[in-house]
Amino acid sequence: MKKLLVSGALTALLLPALALAAYDDVSMTGDAILSVNSITVNVSGVTIESITVNATTFSFVLLAGSTITVTAPDLNRLSSDTATGITSEVCNGSQSRIAFSATETVTVTITPSATLCANSGGGGSANTGGGGGGGGGGATPATPATPATPASTTTPATPATPATPATPPTIASLQALLASLMAQLQALQGGASASVNFSRNLTIGSTGADVKALQVYLNTHGYAVASSGAGSRGNETTRFGGLTRAALVKLQKAAGIKPTVGFFGALTRAYVNSHP
Repeated sequence: MKKLLVSGALTALLLPALALAAYDDVSMTGDAILSVNSITVNVSGVTIESITVNATTFSFVLLAGSTITVTAPDLNRLSSDTATGITSEVCNGSQSRIAFSATETVTVTITPSATLCANSGGGGSANTGGGGGGGGGGATPATPATPATPASTTTPATPATPATPATPPTIASLQALLASLMAQLQALQGGASASVNFSRNLTIGSTGADVKALQVYLNTHGYAVASSGAGSRGNETTRFGGLTRAALVKLQKAAGIKPTVGFFGALTRAYVNSHP
């Protein structure tokens, strides 16, 4: 596992040569300076699980309870692929900044643009020149005839509002449903050959069918969540709590996965998915 530490006044410059490089468990206590598509971006915050710098974008996994601020010192416009966790977003003639505060683990992709932020300016007034004075008066022109009032057009009927189509299921919801069904099958078979393909990070406070599937996995592989009651074998729940974390720490220690903090991230998922 690669770990990038950035402290106080020391900043790390990730040049384009490091594009497509990924760092797991990045812990930042100062500012990291990234160069993305020749655009300078400052990143400051707390612990993030990983950060990936590509040719024109960079992304990071922000853990639940963490905050991070992304700024463009040259006022390049910044855009995020998700509004989840955004606490403030400023783009004007003095600063370009997006701040996040995650209530759940979320992956964020930032795209710096060559377009610059600027204050909206009012349009200038056009000069108008005064006309020259007229000569002596001539004959009074005839008053033009008043045009006939056109016939009123008929207001078209308002079309009926179409029914809102049902929201199609997302890939994540289908994966969670599959994980739940596989977990139930595994429980019925006493933890035999059924396997679940886990696809997202899980930590304290996470809920869902895949949390229950993880508890089933731990209970059937020698890392009991509880000896009786909620979380015990056959009584798995859909909530990731302290007992699930403690059982996951035991698995990480046995498998040599570091850090052994009970966070179900990319390394632990890969191990579980490859050891059904």
